[in-house]
Amino acid sequence: MIDRRFSRPDREGFALVTSLLIILVLSLIAVAAVILSTTERRTSFAESVYTTAGFSADAGGEAAIYFLRMCDSPPAILDAGNNLVESRNNEALQGDQTFSYACFYINWTHRDGWDPTMFRDYNYRISSSGRAAAGGRSDAQMIASRLFREGY
Repeated sequence: MIDRRFSRPDREGFALVTSLLIILVLSLIAVAAVILSTTERRTSFAESVYTTAGFSADAGGEAAIYFLRMCDSPPAILDAGNNLVESRNNEALQGDQTFSYACFYINWTHRDGWDPTMFRDYNYRISSSGRAAAGGRSDAQMIASRLFREGY
């Protein structure tokens, strides 16, 4: 015979409902984790694309500086309207990375400690841009100066 004093009819099925609620909460946590990891992966990819584009723009600036360093005399102005002395477009780096740069003459000055009749310090503005996969683009601006010997 069953003793009804210790039986609670209002608690029948309580374990089933509790386990279903726990499974629901764990499922929601799993879905949130999947969404978070997917978003993190996309963000990481976008960050790497724009970082790569920044490095490409920096490479363009370095290429322009290299151009200036290899000149024995001040480079001739190619476009008198904006004082352009050199430009390169879509130079390939690695994979789909490219850079472009333009180098503009600003002015010349005398550098302290150098004979002003023999040496002039030429200043140039360099504008470079880099591109990477999936639309990543970055621009860089810099000023470079180069000491040239006059009449050399």
